[in-house]
Amino acid sequence: MADAWVLALDPPSSDPQKKLGGLPLCLRLVLDAQAAGAQAVLVPDPALFTLVKQLIAERAASGRGTPVTIPLCSEPPEGATRVSVPANFVVPRELLKALGPHGDVDLARAHVPIQTPYGFQPRAVDDPGSLRLAERALFRSLRKTQDGWTSRHLNRYISLPISRLLAKTPLSPNQISVVVLFIGLFGAWLAAHGDYASCAAGAFLFQAQSVLDGCDGELSRVTYRGSRLGEWLDTIGDDLTNYAFFGATAWGLFTKSADSRWLAIGSLGVLAGIAASAIEYRYLVRIGSGDLLRYPLSPESASDKQSAFEMIRPLFKRDTFVLLSLLAALGGVIGVMLIAFAIGALAVLVSVILAELRMARERRPRATELR
Repeated sequence: MADAWVLALDPPSSDPQKKLGGLPLCLRLVLDAQAAGAQAVLVPDPALFTLVKQLIAERAASGRGTPVTIPLCSEPPEGATRVSVPANFVVPRELLKALGPHGDVDLARAHVPIQTPYGFQPRAVDDPGSLRLAERALFRSLRKTQDGWTSRHLNRYISLPISRLLAKTPLSPNQISVVVLFIGLFGAWLAAHGDYASCAAGAFLFQAQSVLDGCDGELSRVTYRGSRLGEWLDTIGDDLTNYAFFGATAWGLFTKSADSRWLAIGSLGVLAGIAASAIEYRYLVRIGSGDLLRYPLSPESASDKQSAFEMIRPLFKRDTFVLLSLLAALGGVIGVMLIAFAIGALAVLVSVILAELRMARERRPRATELR
């Protein structure tokens, strides 16, 4: 079979049940192979085969996380290439995906090119020291190249150590999402009071929500416990926190100044945001996803250099915008960010409407061809 490959689990040099990121090492390798597109997991050693099968059965019985559907075998499928690795190793899944279809390789001996900016070489986990180093490398690999300035240079430095601790607890990513949402909503409640101290405290919790918002995704990826519900909780939680905070800020500014223009600005931003979200959510429901990044706000063929807006776009990414809101609150000028929020929400609504018109035009030729 063309491009067919298997992950071959060799006998380990230490306990393959040591947990890394909430999962036994050998079970993590099985899930990594499944995510990377392997045809099967080859386990020639009978004792190791029994252990892996038991861990898979325990995961299935728990009903938690991505189910293991990749088959186990003691003989390699005909024509499949083999990626061999001891069962006590940790390997980036992107590396498995890149190497699998391209010939036999032994990851315990070969020095292989790192596939992503945050990738790492395969590592053996034999003792507490190597476990700490492997854990650090694994969690660092959870960083995303599409992270905004603030996430890359600030938020991830806080969220990743917290996620390392959370992975050792029974808390699920969805439970983390709910807790983080309530932190953001409590910040909005404080901001509604309108005085300096309450507004600053509310903005601080808004920033805390933005930082901790990374933990549920990091935890779901490292423990293979992502779900459609988790995607929706993350998407709706972010939007709800945004609209609640700036709506509450508008109310607080109005109550302290008796200037109804703040209410008008806040209402405009919140209503525009809700309208844009409703359109985006309809699309996500149609494609069976809850990940807002799946919404095609711009055509795939569009160049980043086509729009001058791309030069300042990082300022409007949520992570940076929330941090700027905290700084504005501390400086006593949160009204500036409320105005920016309203302008940004209107711009997003216009972009979403244009995206819908573009997709409608793209669907017409296909509908004509099917007639």
